[in-house]
Amino acid sequence: MALVFITGCRDENKKNLQGYIEGEFVYISSESSALISKVMVKRGQNVAAGQTLIVLDDDYEKKQVEIANQTHASEVSTLADLGKGGRDTELEILKAQLSQAQHDAEVSRSKFGRYQKLQSKGYVSEQELEQSEADNKMKWDRVQELTSQLKNKSLPSRVDQIEAQKARVESSLLQVKQSQIALNKRILRSTGSAKVYDIMYHTGEVASPGAPLISLLPEDTIKIRFFVRNPQLYKITQGMQIAVKIEGREEPVPAKVTYISPKAEFTPPVIFTSAHKERMVFMIEAMPIEPDEKLHPGQPVEVIL
Repeated sequence: MALVFITGCRDENKKNLQGYIEGEFVYISSESSALISKVMVKRGQNVAAGQTLIVLDDDYEKKQVEIANQTHASEVSTLADLGKGGRDTELEILKAQLSQAQHDAEVSRSKFGRYQKLQSKGYVSEQELEQSEADNKMKWDRVQELTSQLKNKSLPSRVDQIEAQKARVESSLLQVKQSQIALNKRILRSTGSAKVYDIMYHTGEVASPGAPLISLLPEDTIKIRFFVRNPQLYKITQGMQIAVKIEGREEPVPAKVTYISPKAEFTPPVIFTSAHKERMVFMIEAMPIEPDEKLHPGQPVEVIL
């Protein structure tokens, strides 16, 4: 009787399908080269949507926001003076604009020089360097334009001046918004509820553009991947419920089939059983019906249909 029972258990286990836990990771990166000021999380930590993960060096971006706000305030003030109909302070205003433009140009030149050094070390892309060069040229063109206006004593008509100044106000406001967006991007945040799976860069290191800094494992991306032989494929349908057995857990985990591969494979990428002799198999994916923090990528499982 004991021999029959053992044989029966082995036959039952053979009917189970072998598989493993898989996860879809989210990689957090910076759009540009950046010095990491502080890593705010640890491996294995659960994070919420919008939570700060990494703070990048933002001295330059803060300065740009300050400059943009000053420029915008100056342009608004100039427009207000034009609306009063006075012409006595026009020359002084123009001088103030030139002074601000020269300041902006010097900042732009400093940034371009910094990018040239970083690009030679591979920390800045060619595209970023070209954008910095174009911005630098634009700033100095503005200086030349204002210098020329100071030399020219004949001013355009009041209406034309006001319309042109309105355009400058709009342009400076756009610059304020863009500089604030750039500053906000120096704080890297979680895209959703997840677990910090790995941290690739640490405080004090320089991150390359697009390089993964942190990998997150969202709680809703854990899935079960297993393989079935061609004769068994007809038993599986989209949305059907299955049970997943995990070593060390008494109760199986309920899951639902979410994907059936339309194409056969000839060798599963991971094989957890030496008894797998069939060559043609189809990959199946299923999602746990309820999120389960005890499921980890790489865990071998048995699937019960």
